Amino acid sequence: MISNDPDLIAFLATVGVIVFGSLPALRRNSVPIPKQYEFQDLSSTGLTESQAAFFSPYDESLAAMNYFPTCTYRVTNYGHNLMRSYYNAAETARCVVMVVEVTSQVGNVQSLGATSLLSFHTQYADGTLFTTRNMKLKSVLDRPPYQIVQDCPNISDPARLKARHDLRAPEFGCPVPPPASAAAVFKDVQDEHQRFTAFQLAQGTYQPLPGGNSYKLADKAFWRGICNFLNPFVHRISLLKLVPASCLGAALPVFGIIWLAPALAHAARSTGFGPAAAVQAVILACYLVAGALIGYVVEQHCFVWVFLITYVAVHLVAGLSPGGLPYSAFAGAVAHGVGQAMNRKRAILIPQASKARGARVGC
Repeated sequence: MISNDPDLIAFLATVGVIVFGSLPALRRNSVPIPKQYEFQDLSSTGLTESQAAFFSPYDESLAAMNYFPTCTYRVTNYGHNLMRSYYNAAETARCVVMVVEVTSQVGNVQSLGATSLLSFHTQYADGTLFTTRNMKLKSVLDRPPYQIVQDCPNISDPARLKARHDLRAPEFGCPVPPPASAAAVFKDVQDEHQRFTAFQLAQGTYQPLPGGNSYKLADKAFWRGICNFLNPFVHRISLLKLVPASCLGAALPVFGIIWLAPALAHAARSTGFGPAAAVQAVILACYLVAGALIGYVVEQHCFVWVFLITYVAVHLVAGLSPGGLPYSAFAGAVAHGVGQAMNRKRAILIPQASKARGARVGC
């Protein structure tokens, strides 16, 4: 019975809040998409110490491949993303390293997403654009027919990602030289933005705003974002990390219920103390440790992963019902906190993320 299952009640209530409460918040916090990008070219002295330190390992790895920075820039009228473009005169692909930091707020819950994206791009004479990237999140926008994307979410080494790019690049025709200066990079990015925007308008994922100088994401894109949030498999997590974390996250609550709780209850009875509180405390502790472990590994979609791992293991696999408290819900809250701490630790563009208001859905 659902009425006797606090975890299931908490999970369904959370899903209901997300499904029925997120759309107004997403509409309210969405940043307008400009018709024309405004670029800020940043020299090495224009970066903070943490930003320069972030790019340094990429500079070294790419220099070994004869790729060198063309420019480092941000689009000042759209978001906080920071990009660095690299060029190799002997190659037809340019490399881009992007830092992405996004804050969003639904009700009193604020979330920070901090990640980086490494990509190689080859443009062809017929307008085809081939991209190989290590993006871990699924976009909520439609992919234009001229874009061919190869996702390698678990490859962070530039040489390995470039090798994967080179395997397929000859398939798509005659490549054109990549931009070799900051001005050429900005023109290339601006042209692609306009072409991409025209396609999204035709698909109904963008809508024009009054004045004709900017656009907004349509509800079609927001609903995809909500579905993506509830789909834990959209976030591409390395199985080498996910499998051990899942096993431990599932085993800890079962171990607490089967072995630790009875032992503690017996010890409590022998000392004259009530066993119920002790049993609940040890079970809760096992769930919280499991939640922290899962949050550390997955970082995104934490509450869904926690529910799948802990609830399924305890209620379906082991056939047990701890009762009393919504243990998985508490574990999910801890997982979310740990995941946010991991994201905040990597943040280099939004020093005080708790005060940031902008929000974007997808890429």
